[in-house]
Amino acid sequence: MKTIFFALIVVNVVVLGIVGYVWIKSDMQVQASKQSSNNKNLKKFSTAELAKYNGVDPNIPIYLGLDGFVYDISKGREFYKVGGPYHDLAGKDSSKDLHLVGEGIIKRKYPVVGKLATP
Repeated sequence: MKTIFFALIVVNVVVLGIVGYVWIKSDMQVQASKQSSNNKNLKKFSTAELAKYNGVDPNIPIYLGLDGFVYDISKGREFYKVGGPYHDLAGKDSSKDLHLVGEGIIKRKYPVVGKLATP
């Protein structure tokens, strides 16, 4: 009886893991297709131009760069403004920092508004 109970638990865990994986994977594919369909008309931001959107001026949006794209992170202004816990990520290409933690959150939560210009 214990063996059957244990087997049912294992099967449930495996099924939930597969469903979760498929759900996350499909969400990432939707995001990627949204980005690729909108990439054609995106504004290109130089490093200097992106630096203007660093959260210092409360009257302009806050942007950050990630993997060649520029994201509008203004709806998280409390986190990215001066004195906020993530202010150091704002107004620059933060790809290296975000690859450690947070990349997926940015890509899911915030809209793409441009591309990073290659030097």
